[in-house]
Amino acid sequence: MIKPIRTTADLNHSKARLGELLRVNDAGAQDDEIEVLATLIEQFERTTVDLDAPSPVAAIKFRMTELGLSPRQLEPFIGSRARVSEVLSGKRQLSIDMIRSLHEGLGIPYESLISKRLKNKSIEHVSTPTIEHLNALGFDVDREEIPAFLSMLVQTNSALALHRKTRTQRAASKTDPTALLLWQAAVLRKSKSQALATTFNRSIFGSETLRVIARLSAKSDGPLRALRKLTECGISAAILPPLPGTFLDGAVMAGPAGNPVIGLTLRHDRVDSFWFTLLHELAHVALHFDQLLDRGLVFVDDMEIHSEDLYEREADQLARESLIPRSVLSQIHWCEDTTQDEIIAVAVRARVHFAIAAGRWQRDHQNYKKFARLIERGTVRAMFELS
Repeated sequence: MIKPIRTTADLNHSKARLGELLRVNDAGAQDDEIEVLATLIEQFERTTVDLDAPSPVAAIKFRMTELGLSPRQLEPFIGSRARVSEVLSGKRQLSIDMIRSLHEGLGIPYESLISKRLKNKSIEHVSTPTIEHLNALGFDVDREEIPAFLSMLVQTNSALALHRKTRTQRAASKTDPTALLLWQAAVLRKSKSQALATTFNRSIFGSETLRVIARLSAKSDGPLRALRKLTECGISAAILPPLPGTFLDGAVMAGPAGNPVIGLTLRHDRVDSFWFTLLHELAHVALHFDQLLDRGLVFVDDMEIHSEDLYEREADQLARESLIPRSVLSQIHWCEDTTQDEIIAVAVRARVHFAIAAGRWQRDHQNYKKFARLIERGTVRAMFELS
């Protein structure tokens, strides 16, 4: 019978039991008890015992000594014998999957598995304006708490936490990578308070659902309705302005429960910008959940950047089709001479806000003066501030 850990004696007893279970759990029959024990041990050590290991390798070896594990017994958590050897010798850094496995299987705190070099780098590279802006948005974080704030990225399997080169498919070269990490962590933290009506089901989330969501744009409170619709699909969404040094309109990532989480900045407070960004991120969910979100990668999107990346082009195409289907667009002469009446006719036939049709024409023809009066500005941000 599993009992709470209240004393050092309880801790030692639980560690002994955990080590015993790990040695005999070849068939996985003890997975549940191992998970519960690891959680209890971590919680007690985090609040009572100082386990500030000088490096991830030292943290692993410390736990190996406690549980009497051999390097070979680390293979289920790290990989092949050669990979275990490389990790223990410091020749290979821990991957996200390794960190999660070592944490869940051996109860090693996430904080001990993230290298001090990365922790210190994160602290040093965060600008004061970024921290002040983050706190102004309601996140009470000081400079020394930055690593703990970023640890949420590791807990949700985000490759951004290790600064992978694949961290983004569409981001400005002048982006501050640490500020971008903080924005992403803030989105994840904000989304945790959002109640979802169901578990996300990727098998039924596709182009038809995107079309339903796009049609909500015709409603006066369409943006609010759209985010409520997402919760009905098991998708979290958070509105969070960009931090200094970040240049993005939206992002999509995996949440703590494995559900999609969408972040929107509303930096361009335009109706057409909101809807295209939202549908673009949803297109990533519909098209690329298996390839990217399950592997812990993240799409961070600056819509001002033209991208030749295959995934970005696919998401752009599905977003455009969801908002204004080709069958609707083909009914008029879509050219430099398109009239305002034709723009409105397209919106009516597509059952979307007229600003979406006007914005689509402007982007297609790189002419942002024509139909400027149809581009509704300054309403979306206020809508969320009042809600």
